[in-house]
Amino acid sequence: MFHILHQYLIQNKSLSLPGLGTIALQYIPAISNFTDHVIEPPMQKVIFDDLNDAPDKTLFQYVSSKLQVEEWEAIKKVNDFSFELKNRLKQEGEIIWDRVGKLHANVGGSITLEAKTITYDFMEPALARRIIRTDANHSILIGDTEISGRFIQQEEDPQDADPFAGGGSAGRDKWWIWACILGGIALLVLILHFYQSGPDLYHLQNIQKNPVKEAPATYQMLNR
Repeated sequence: MFHILHQYLIQNKSLSLPGLGTIALQYIPAISNFTDHVIEPPMQKVIFDDLNDAPDKTLFQYVSSKLQVEEWEAIKKVNDFSFELKNRLKQEGEIIWDRVGKLHANVGGSITLEAKTITYDFMEPALARRIIRTDANHSILIGDTEISGRFIQQEEDPQDADPFAGGGSAGRDKWWIWACILGGIALLVLILHFYQSGPDLYHLQNIQKNPVKEAPATYQMLNR
């Protein structure tokens, strides 16, 4: 009976047994495992609800078809199986259901399931390596305008880079070095000028005088 009920569970995703509870399958989608460069196949996890123990009519019809018996006899076989399984749990404490999990009976009489994750041999992990294209362009929509932009910038050749611009944050952090160099050059030129001309402020002034031009007369004197 375990094998028939397991087949019913796989096909219908849910199995309710009178006096025990409902065993259902929860779908787990495929998972990308970038560490191992694979995509794990989808799986199904078994969950158990001990509050809902009302079997569906399709269960009896399925058992009747598999055992080639009348439906009333299939109902009797399912009820007898549930009754015997519950008594075994009370006596033994636990029962292993192959490919479903391990059923436990607590001191208070409640039943729990240590569920298994159901995998299939025809679903194997698929090899998936992440491809990064440094020169790829993509069209994106900003507001109502569609633009094309390069999202991954290519690395710039250090020989072609601007020495004053620097690279990224390193260039911005060293701007004060260039300021000190330019300030030192200006100070050296000023010291050299004082050394050649003497420390007189007269040489710093503009001594060139511009000649004053007289404006032409705008009127004439008349002799009376």
